[in-house]
Amino acid sequence: MARLLKFFLFVLLLGFLAYIFVYIGELDDKPEETEMTDVDVVKAYGDSLALIAADDTISKTMATTLTSAFEDFTVTVEVGAIRLEKSHSVLLEKKVANFKASTVLATDLNGNEKPEFWVAGWQGKNYRIFAFEYENRKFRDIRFPAIMGRQRLGYVGADSLYLEKAAIVHSFGYENDPYADISSGIRACYYKYGADGSFVLSKTLDLEKNNE
Repeated sequence: MARLLKFFLFVLLLGFLAYIFVYIGELDDKPEETEMTDVDVVKAYGDSLALIAADDTISKTMATTLTSAFEDFTVTVEVGAIRLEKSHSVLLEKKVANFKASTVLATDLNGNEKPEFWVAGWQGKNYRIFAFEYENRKFRDIRFPAIMGRQRLGYVGADSLYLEKAAIVHSFGYENDPYADISSGIRACYYKYGADGSFVLSKTLDLEKNNE
């Protein structure tokens, strides 16, 4: 009799446990009801994150800055402004409307102990080169040579300015030049900058374009 009672209680316990498992399973499968206020909060939070991401992208785009340093001099170019500093003190700030720099250089190319600052880029569709030399707490504008004569045949833009050894190089694309060994390519004009502030064209090279 005792064994029968124990068996009956054991079966009853198993049945109770089975009922609990089934009940819990039904609760898990039942979709959770969400109030409209919770949905609004989630949407608003998502919109806020999207807005923050957009603001970050815009700020990075607007904060484009080019800089170069020579000894304790620094030249910095932001959209529409050229700033020259010495030991973090501003010496010159020049506003240039609609100017986007592509090259910023600080050097003493002619070795006269008067640092030069070369800034090149695009103002609308025109490529412009701004250059300054510093002496006795004053800046002197350097007039960079324009592209003239034989150099200009077939000119198509894509200008750049860079230093190569003791020369400053102005390069640009050209096409369909009947007098060139390479009819279309990149033309690089090498200039020596003298201690007296003069320029001498030392050589002009016509190079093939690198198709990347």
